[in-house]
Amino acid sequence: MKKTSLVILGGTLGAVLLVLIAMMGYIIFLLSNNSSSQQNFQNPSGGMIGSGMMNSEVMDSGMMHATIESEHDFLVHMIAHHEEAVSSATVLKANTDRNEMKNFADDIIKTQTAEIEQMKIWLDTWYPNQDHQVDYQPMMRDLTNLKGDAVDQAFLQDMIFHHMDAVMMSQQLITSGYADHQEIIPFAQTIRDTQRNEIHMMRDWLAEWF
Repeated sequence: MKKTSLVILGGTLGAVLLVLIAMMGYIIFLLSNNSSSQQNFQNPSGGMIGSGMMNSEVMDSGMMHATIESEHDFLVHMIAHHEEAVSSATVLKANTDRNEMKNFADDIIKTQTAEIEQMKIWLDTWYPNQDHQVDYQPMMRDLTNLKGDAVDQAFLQDMIFHHMDAVMMSQQLITSGYADHQEIIPFAQTIRDTQRNEIHMMRDWLAEWF
């Protein structure tokens, strides 16, 4: 095998190893910070996932698909990810009957809109000559025709896995060494910690209401 081929192969294996390390770090992080509630919840494909766990069914369903290879990659993917969450939360707010869900939708819209604006500033400042287009695969189902309990349940089921994806991307950036600017580390930590806590809250609501 030529030396160039060995270098390419080594780089590919190294990238795969970094992703696996980040995924394991996320799982350990989530489990170590798990809430006391041990209720099960149902994923969108119909299986039951234990509290604080990610099983093969989650991964196989395509709901967990985040892989990043650079700081720029993190920013463009997280912007698209946040934009989907804001859009879904806007539909939720208009169709839910629960004050808890209206307030949660408001929190997502306010927090993630501000984070989108910050990430766009960083993209324009740090990577003015790079293409910011991203091939984002939606994770949330269409909620526009759902009302009341139906929209609440669908939103919670989908947003749990949507949040897990954001937590995984953030943890991957933090542990992979991809961050080129120091200020993005606490930013990613905030996304990770906030959305991890919201996962616990959404899981509890699913167990309580459905």
